[in-house]
Amino acid sequence: MKILQIAGYKNTGKTTLILDFVQLLKQYGYTVAIIKHHHITEDVENSTDTGRFFEAGADYTAFNMPGHSVMLEQPEKPLTVQLQRFQNEGVDFVLVEGYKNENYSKIILTHSFTEGDTDINEIGLTNVLNRFDMRYDKDNAMNWFKEWSNISNENV
Repeated sequence: MKILQIAGYKNTGKTTLILDFVQLLKQYGYTVAIIKHHHITEDVENSTDTGRFFEAGADYTAFNMPGHSVMLEQPEKPLTVQLQRFQNEGVDFVLVEGYKNENYSKIILTHSFTEGDTDINEIGLTNVLNRFDMRYDKDNAMNWFKEWSNISNENV
């Protein structure tokens, strides 16, 4: 299982780039998992039965819909536990947004579309494989990702 962190300040294009990575990987038939770290708590909609179960204190709340399932868990599970779960499921790629202090391979997006250029050196990141400014580097980021993930036109 290959793990790549995508880090950067708010509005640097992380989600957009991750969506592009997912679409590319799915074209080649890979299984992909995403883990996103939020710094704020977003309440589960408590007007639904599912939200009410969760707010009542259920440790796990699963809901199934045609075509997919969602599992809510509390308390939050450590990143290592989530990664092990995906490993056990046979996931090919895990893309992690956030958790910037973890030591997995990562790329950094350096320009915030709302804040301007950001100094990533001040946050002390480790294991940085590459840096991209999404104003100019989207094609470079995609080409880099194809190389990192060992995807080529020959694999189609």
